[in-house]
Amino acid sequence: MRQSTPQKPGRSFFLAATIAIALCVAIIANAQEKNSLAGHWKANLEKSQRHENHQFKSASMEFEVADNEVSITFSGINMAGKQEGGTRKVHPDGKEYPIQEASGFVEIAKWETPNKLEIVAKKDGVVSGRSTYEVSSDKKTLTATLKGIDGKGRPFEQVIIFDRE
Repeated sequence: MRQSTPQKPGRSFFLAATIAIALCVAIIANAQEKNSLAGHWKANLEKSQRHENHQFKSASMEFEVADNEVSITFSGINMAGKQEGGTRKVHPDGKEYPIQEASGFVEIAKWETPNKLEIVAKKDGVVSGRSTYEVSSDKKTLTATLKGIDGKGRPFEQVIIFDRE
């Protein structure tokens, strides 16, 4: 009868630990990719394409990204020199949520890619606005594309380029 050679203690532990570390690194890397939007961004007016009815002197945005919620804080100075700002929270799960500030409107937010968040606003099933926020591959530039109908019923579209602060 042949006896099996006993394995060195810790060998299977080392293999299991290596696999566990590799999985953790992959999960963390995926989370960091998805969170590339997180941080402070300042509008680069020279690179932006602003609509004539939506001019401003300065703008900045901050994104805080969690698994089930994205908090968007914006601030800036309008053309009259008045400070404006606010915070919105969206849920990037592809489901409809009522917009508290706009009765009868809902919004749907979802990740198009790990670096691109899309938010669509609807009223009575009809799209009334669309915003996308896409981070460049080098993670230094954010492109915000905004399309919709303003408070006076006029359509607008603009592309605002932000630099990471």
